[in-house]
Amino acid sequence: MPHLYALQGPGNCGKSDTLIRLFKALETKYPSATIYALHRGTKDIGVIMRGVKGFVVGVESQGDPNSRLQHSLPAFAAAKCDIIFCACRTSGMTVGWVNALSAAYSVHFIAQTQVANNHAATNSVTASSLMQQAGI
Repeated sequence: MPHLYALQGPGNCGKSDTLIRLFKALETKYPSATIYALHRGTKDIGVIMRGVKGFVVGVESQGDPNSRLQHSLPAFAAAKCDIIFCACRTSGMTVGWVNALSAAYSVHFIAQTQVANNHAATNSVTASSLMQQAGI
């Protein structure tokens, strides 16, 4: 069964920064992976990577209510992502969007409890931990 890792926490706790760092680490570790950008701005990303240790991986850094998340998750599922990484809040509609994929994905909520927007080292460690948990 494919896996969905939802980095969960309140606003401004470093979830997006962590997921952007995760994406950059994947780009470095798997330079031959092909990348399809659903959104790739200066602050947030929504991408599908093919060829990450043989997997298709989706990464969405926006996890706020009324964000792209409700559109990115179905797009990742339609692209047959083996692994999805996303941000979401601790309750409400974003958790509902993640749980909507629970029939097709093994959902793992990972708490990001520390306010870490300016803590690059902490966010990088969390990104590495997510990659390890996913086996990539």
